[in-house]
Amino acid sequence: MIAGLDQEQQRAAQAVRGPVCILAGAGTGKTRTITHRIAHAVASGQVVAGQVLAVTFTARAAGELRSRLRQLGADGVSARTFHAAALAQLKYFAPRVLGGPIPPLVENKARLVAAAASAVGGHPDRALVRDLAGEIEWAKTSLIAPEDYRERAAAADRHAPLEFAKVASAYARYEQAKSDQGALDFEDLLLVTAYSLESHRDVCDEVRARYRYFVVDEYQDVNPLQQRLLDVWL
Repeated sequence: MIAGLDQEQQRAAQAVRGPVCILAGAGTGKTRTITHRIAHAVASGQVVAGQVLAVTFTARAAGELRSRLRQLGADGVSARTFHAAALAQLKYFAPRVLGGPIPPLVENKARLVAAAASAVGGHPDRALVRDLAGEIEWAKTSLIAPEDYRERAAAADRHAPLEFAKVASAYARYEQAKSDQGALDFEDLLLVTAYSLESHRDVCDEVRARYRYFVVDEYQDVNPLQQRLLDVWL
C-alpha cells in the first residue's frame, strides 16, 4: 500500500492515529501522501472507510481524491468539498434543526449585490459587483457581521472597492435582500450547518458517530468559517 512512497511520505502515511499535519512544498506529493494514508488506515483495519470524511476546496480536487482512493481500494471513503459535505448534512437534518427543508440557494447573487451597490451610491458595473461580492464573501468567511465590518476591515487594512461605510451598508442590504427571499448563499450554507450542529447536541453526536476520521487537503487555505465547521465536526 505504501511501498511506492518515499521515506518521509511513508512516515506520514503510517501515522494513522492522532492529529497529523503534512508540511511540504508544491508538487512534492502531499495529496498522494494523504490518499495513501487514508487507504493504509482502511486496509489495515484501523479505520472504517464509511467513517472517513476527506474535505477539500473544489469539486475537481474532491473528484481527484475520490479517483485516487478508488484506485487504492478505499472507494467507501467520502471525499467532498466543504460546501458539498455541509449541504448533504443540512439536507438530511433540516427537518430536525430547521423544522422543514433547507431554504433555496441564491440563484443570482450578482443581481442582489448590484442592487446593494446601487443603493449605497456605487455604479454597479461588472467590476464593482465582482469586487464587492468578493469583499462580502471575505467578511462572511471571516465571521464578520455587517455592523462590525468597518472596524475589522480597517484593522485588516482591506483594499475594498468602496469606502468601508458603504461596503458595510451594501453588505447589510445584501443580507436583508437575501433574507427577504428566504434564501441562503454558499457562506450561509456553512454557517447554518455549523450553527445547527452547535445548537443541537443530538445531531452533532450523530454526525460525529458517522464520521470518526477527518482529512483536510490544503488545510492552510481553511478560512475561519470553514474552521468553525471543522471544529464542530470534531
